[in-house]
Amino acid sequence: MDLLENEVELVTELCERLKREKEKTKSKTASLKILDIGCGTGKLAVYLSEETGCAVTGIDPVRATVEKARMKSPSVTFEVQSAEELTFANDTFDFAVSLKALHELPNPREALREVRRVLKERGKIFIVDWVGSVAQTSSHAHAKKYFSPERLKEALSETGFVNLSIKPNKEGELMLVEGEKMSA
Repeated sequence: MDLLENEVELVTELCERLKREKEKTKSKTASLKILDIGCGTGKLAVYLSEETGCAVTGIDPVRATVEKARMKSPSVTFEVQSAEELTFANDTFDFAVSLKALHELPNPREALREVRRVLKERGKIFIVDWVGSVAQTSSHAHAKKYFSPERLKEALSETGFVNLSIKPNKEGELMLVEGEKMSA
């Protein structure tokens, strides 16, 4: 996969966490389902499909990028959808992932509520995104839209996620955030 240099560490960690989760539930489920939010041209979705063997569905609101993603892999489903208005049924996915996309969403909290809705009980969300309020990212064009670790934890907690953890990359510019859906 064509990961950017600053993505390798946390995407590798994400993949390892997904494999461990898959191993835990191996006897219970035939094929675990992953939702990739803001999949763009599909690089993460295809990578996770190949590395974990899970069924991956990528969504993005931009038709042109979804069309490019569809050309990358016939084994991954790609759909044009808004993260804030998912068309999937409740309790559809085991995991939701996002790579550098949360800050791009018009309403991230609404997207997190929707993701929680489509995750199964004890389903997990994994977000890799830029760390706001640090020197390394302050000059980026979207710097004002980045979440600080505290604000992202708060947003996840407000939208019903528990067991939150945050791991920054070595440079401190990206973070891997994990949360879990528990019953209300």
